[in-house]
Amino acid sequence: MKLAILSCGRSDYSIYLPLLKRLKKDSAFDIHVIAFGTHVSDFYGKTVSFFKDDDIKVKYEVESLILGDSSEAISTAMGLTAIKFSSIWAAEDYDLIIVLGDRYEMFAAVASIVPFNIPVAHIGGGETTFGAIDEKFRHSITCFSSLHFASTRSNAKRVSQIINSEEGVYNVGALGLDNLHDINLMSKAEFLHKWDIDLNNPTILTTYHPETVNLSQNSNNTDQLLDAIDNTDKQFVITMPNNDTMGTMIRNKLNSFAKEREGKIFLVEVLGNVGYYSCMKHCEFVLGNSSSGIVEAASFGKYVINVGNRQLGRESGSNVLHVQADAQKISSLAHEIEGMPVLGTDNIYGNGTASNQIIQVLKNYE
Repeated sequence: MKLAILSCGRSDYSIYLPLLKRLKKDSAFDIHVIAFGTHVSDFYGKTVSFFKDDDIKVKYEVESLILGDSSEAISTAMGLTAIKFSSIWAAEDYDLIIVLGDRYEMFAAVASIVPFNIPVAHIGGGETTFGAIDEKFRHSITCFSSLHFASTRSNAKRVSQIINSEEGVYNVGALGLDNLHDINLMSKAEFLHKWDIDLNNPTILTTYHPETVNLSQNSNNTDQLLDAIDNTDKQFVITMPNNDTMGTMIRNKLNSFAKEREGKIFLVEVLGNVGYYSCMKHCEFVLGNSSSGIVEAASFGKYVINVGNRQLGRESGSNVLHVQADAQKISSLAHEIEGMPVLGTDNIYGNGTASNQIIQVLKNYE
């Protein structure tokens, strides 16, 4: 079975990895990885190297980003992505194309498939995030797809509602959780050697992306988060935001903020799969608005302070504490977490067997 697997950045790479490893070992599949988006951008760390580091061959590297993160730049990048991918679909004879998530780059690539009538398998459909334009892209990709691998029962039900059918819809759990069975996490000493960050110090792992629906609030919301960080006597490991609209504004604020707080604030462009999960394992809790806090943190028994509306609507466990972008409220929750009971590792997003379930479905797909 000749498969194309589309990956547009660091966030979906870490989720894809367990599936990629299993597909690569299975002689039933011929996989072609197509890397695009921030993967092939020097500005975002050229994370296409992740595939090479894990001995996964990349068939195509597609450059389609426009420098800048304005609405016009993103819209133009969508058009350019569709144009470049149309040439690939015309040249190849894929049996199935596997896509993940809800990014605008992914939507553009998938939209270009429709005239070629190549079937698409979508991972992560049915989720809801009212605070990001990803909501529209995710549901549109669902409409373009023939196979659907959802992360929870309710997400699978929503997919069925969108396509008006239960056929081809599977609740397999969150694919990213399979990583927890596959990778060897770093000790604190190993993390210190790799990143020069001592996780023996009380640490809060933080990622904050722009809200792409209500753009006018992003600057103030970022200031509120930084004020809360300033008022919290902990060490912060902060991964940089992605290339959404106004992501550069947040980057600039983070860079200025960190320069004045050396030794407390550590900015990292890309921790990578092992680094990120190792930091999550050893940190006190997770802060920000990344989907990783909603999905993976429960498996580490970590509380999460989810800030603002970016993830609003996404299913979350009892470990996730939702708060608006208000410095005082964020600081108060950070203090309260210290007295909260120790969590177990139950996770509403599954137990890390999604990749095996997906492969079984693919082998039976005609």
